[in-house]
Amino acid sequence: MGSWLLRIWWRTLRYSLDSSVRELQGNPPPPVVALLWHNRLFAAPEFYRRFFKDRRLAALVSASGDGGWLAGFLEHLGIQPVRGSHHNRGAFALKECLTALKDGCDIAITPDGSRGPVYKMRPGAAALTMKTGAPVYLLDFKYATALRLASWDRFFLPLPFSRVEVRLECVDSPTDEAAATLHLATCDLQARMDALIGDDALPVEDR
Repeated sequence: MGSWLLRIWWRTLRYSLDSSVRELQGNPPPPVVALLWHNRLFAAPEFYRRFFKDRRLAALVSASGDGGWLAGFLEHLGIQPVRGSHHNRGAFALKECLTALKDGCDIAITPDGSRGPVYKMRPGAAALTMKTGAPVYLLDFKYATALRLASWDRFFLPLPFSRVEVRLECVDSPTDEAAATLHLATCDLQARMDALIGDDALPVEDR
């Protein structure tokens, strides 16, 4: 019943795509790694189903009990779950992500999930891009009207029929795995993600 209601909710959303999304549709790349912040992912499954239905998607999911429920739900939507997180099974999750990419799946990662802090890039996301060498896309959803949940990340819950602005940015994938380079790659991805979402990246007291 829950998945049925969500599907109806998702299909009321009105997506506004910027030129980068249109370009990606017209020139589909090989399997990619897509990064988006945890609190913006509500519209992601429907976005992928609606505009990239011919591509296969895998998503990195927490190894926690809650992640188990989410993994089952993603499978119901046709999204392959990859279990693991910064706190548990990280190395195994990396191997599963590499396997999924080789099998032709795009990989979606929330680099501040599953426990935060919000908008904080974890080194694991940069490490994955360095391991794979796959194209890396930063993804952002901006909701015209949305509720904010009282969760650690103030999750965005767009109201039905809300307009959703979608933006993508392709970034170069680093190839050197030296520790210093991993730190620099993490900082670079953090800065680019901050720029993509604009003022939302600022602490509440600075807005």
